[in-house]
Amino acid sequence: MATYDFPPDLLQLQRDWYAADARCQEITASHPPALDVIAGTATVTDEQHTELKRARAERWDLTERLQRHRWWATVDDVLDAKKELRAAAQR
Repeated sequence: MATYDFPPDLLQLQRDWYAADARCQEITASHPPALDVIAGTATVTDEQHTELKRARAERWDLTERLQRHRWWATVDDVLDAKKELRAAAQR
């Protein structure tokens, strides 16, 4: 595996993406089980829908910003670089 010198803003974007993804998972986990919603024994409130929609929008924005970062044009093996970026962001 090559070693890349990631720009600080790209590394921060990846960290922010992980935080946004965790937030989406946290919000989803706070919702009632889908089978209960389908059975009509529980509901997801408008506030819960809105909160999840906002969190997903933030995660999507970060995804786009990550994918469109100008640094990717400077590397030969983008897939390897992305793999290493993900690992570096989790350290």
